[in-house]
Amino acid sequence: MAEEKPLPPIKLAFIIDNVVTDILHTDERLAAIFLSEPLILDVTDRTSNEDLSNIVPNATYDPETSIFTKPDKE
Repeated sequence: MAEEKPLPPIKLAFIIDNVVTDILHTDERLAAIFLSEPLILDVTDRTSNEDLSNIVPNATYDPETSIFTKPDKE
């Protein structure tokens, strides 16, 4: 029998219409991201074209145009 790995230390409850719909066990970094109330977008359709190359960490997003801009290299 395989040994079970312990769950990550942070537990986040997802609540929709005042009902707990799921609980996510995660690490501190992802918990902090979720708790900062980010804008979450489904970019699945953009993965099949050039847009994906601009959707990287530290890219900027313009909500008026829905355009991602790749960060400048440092």
